Amino acid sequence: MAGEVIEGTASESRVVVVAEMTAGSGGAGSGDAGHGGVAILLTLAAVVAASIGFMAAMTSSSANSSWQSALRSEVKRSAAAMEDVRYVYGAELPLAVRIIQARTVQAEMLAAAQGQSGPTKAALLLEANVQGQIVTALDSTAGLATNTDYALSSGGLDLGKALAAERAQNPQLVSLDPDGLEAAGDKLAHKALLLTAALIPTSGAAFLAVLAQPFKRRRTLLLRIGGLALAGGAVMGLAVQVLV
Repeated sequence: MAGEVIEGTASESRVVVVAEMTAGSGGAGSGDAGHGGVAILLTLAAVVAASIGFMAAMTSSSANSSWQSALRSEVKRSAAAMEDVRYVYGAELPLAVRIIQARTVQAEMLAAAQGQSGPTKAALLLEANVQGQIVTALDSTAGLATNTDYALSSGGLDLGKALAAERAQNPQLVSLDPDGLEAAGDKLAHKALLLTAALIPTSGAAFLAVLAQPFKRRRTLLLRIGGLALAGGAVMGLAVQVLV
């Protein structure tokens, strides 16, 4: 009888050990699967975040380059405009004024000499001749006064037209568009900001993957939510890159 009891007890012990090993094996398999899901989600989140971050960095760099180009273009355009203004008003205009003045005085002297005689007439004609020589000497160096396109009916000069003609000699400088470059930089900066915003759901997916690690009962739910967040971040980044 005692032998039968001992044998029965040994048989029950073996059954219990086998059952515990089976249960342990099943739990380990489920745990390994859960850990694998966490690792996959973390890996995907890292890849997507790195891709979005790279695109945002490149876009931000392009925006910065566009702003710098706008600044250089503005400086270049302003310098060219100032040089044209200096040439017309600082170099050409004084000579033109002196020529117009000499012509006016010459005409007045000749008109006054018509009603005079003797030494007075000779003095007036002499002064008219002097003014004529001044005009002849300056005509070759002052295109503003000798170009009839700039002459006004009142006897003055159309300086606005002269300045426009001077600027037209360098069309590549006139056509500079720093405002357009600045606007392009602003658009790229806005795009970089939107790409950065796409990192929020991607980071949330990584956080949910880490959070799912200790919570075995909620692990599947957290991983699913994390997957949705990751997909949302990836779609957002792709949409910004293509559409904006």
